[in-house]
Amino acid sequence: MPPRTRGGVAGGREEVHPSGEAETRSDSEFDLEAYSQNLAEQSARAVEKGEIRTDFEGVVAHVPVMLGEVLQVFHGRRLRSFVDCTVGAGGHSSAIIRAHPDLQFYLGLDVDTTALETARDRIDAAIEDARCASEMEHSRLEAHLRLHLSLDGILMDLGMSSMQVNNPRRGFSVLGDGPLDMRMNPQAALKAEDILNSWPEAEVGRVLKEYGEESNWRLLQKKIMSARLHGGLHSTKELADLVRSTSPKSKGRQGWIKTATRVFQALRIAVNDELKTLEDALYGSFECLSSGGRLAVISFHSLEDRIVKQTFLCIINKEEGVKSSAEEEVAENWSKARVVGKEGIILTKRPITPTEEEEKLNVRCRSAKLRVIQKI
Repeated sequence: MPPRTRGGVAGGREEVHPSGEAETRSDSEFDLEAYSQNLAEQSARAVEKGEIRTDFEGVVAHVPVMLGEVLQVFHGRRLRSFVDCTVGAGGHSSAIIRAHPDLQFYLGLDVDTTALETARDRIDAAIEDARCASEMEHSRLEAHLRLHLSLDGILMDLGMSSMQVNNPRRGFSVLGDGPLDMRMNPQAALKAEDILNSWPEAEVGRVLKEYGEESNWRLLQKKIMSARLHGGLHSTKELADLVRSTSPKSKGRQGWIKTATRVFQALRIAVNDELKTLEDALYGSFECLSSGGRLAVISFHSLEDRIVKQTFLCIINKEEGVKSSAEEEVAENWSKARVVGKEGIILTKRPITPTEEEEKLNVRCRSAKLRVIQKI
């Protein structure tokens, strides 16, 4: 594998993202029945636990994003071992398990213990039907690399679950009123409150600028420093109010919410060290794939997608004129434009985006991008 550096193509129509990069709108047939079933199951669990609530986008329960496209990635392949690095509510995992009766080993990982508790019954039911060995653990993939090599499939869904956003106690919601927490792993030490009230001014500005890609970062940085003189920031409402005070009234409610969303994103990335963790996980995942094994990654903002794209290119060790016999074996409709290297094949030269039908039903999936790499 080449030295490490920092840093979908479906049959659907090609579109151009505002960033200038070409994307491909998925032409996968949207399974409304499966979507509705996932929504009903998760809503029922939320009601049962007394956690039913909606956010400003009207989302009640978590449903797996781009489920049909993920199933396509592994359809028709011999999937003996599969790892879901971000189990969430278990929607992707349970569908994969049921779609592959020959599956012999499943590993579900998540740093969020609450997510594992929510998904466990669902996964257990699917596993019972499939009769394969399974493990579900509160940890990241890196801890399992030496134990589980030659994996046939790995999935990473980098998005936050509705369970996390809709629970104000977790501190992720722009419109909620809860502690400034934002830890994916509730056992971790660093909280968003620590960054806002204790980190050096320059570091706070860097977080807002680099991780939030916020053009108004200097004014926000100044306001946060001023807030320290009056006791600091200790709740999501206080932070949201601060952001609102810096936003032009002419842009209305949606204007300050968009800014607040970027600020919350920046803090969440810093709290969880998400970008460095992602890069390490991508390299580690590819290393433990079997020959022909696939890694599918769903990202939700430009920083994540950029890392996935650049890391995939580095991993495959692309050289001009390189041809691979494995390239001829990839003849699936969803993968038409590929990038071939010595170590692997990027099956999505352009990222795949959700169907229009899914976007209408789940507004949170609008920024989702799916990229897939296959090991030679």
